[in-house]
Amino acid sequence: RVQTDEVQILNKVKIKNTKNNAVMTYTLVSDSEANMKEGKIAVSTPIAQADGKKGGDIVEIKVPSGMMSFEIMDISI
Repeated sequence: RVQTDEVQILNKVKIKNTKNNAVMTYTLVSDSEANMKEGKIAVSTPIAQADGKKGGDIVEIKVPSGMMSFEIMDISI
């Protein structure tokens, strides 16, 4: 059963970049279902490392250009 108290596969997650305040919403899916045009990202991608975090948490994500910081704003189904 999919829960919304913490980030996990099949959740829709709304995050905010703490540096530029850009807000993004994506759904965590398996690698085979990933499709950026549909807002679906694979659980294996760096930005999906918020897995297990809760709303309000700040997540530091390592990306090719360095570290990025995001706030988890909302978790839904």
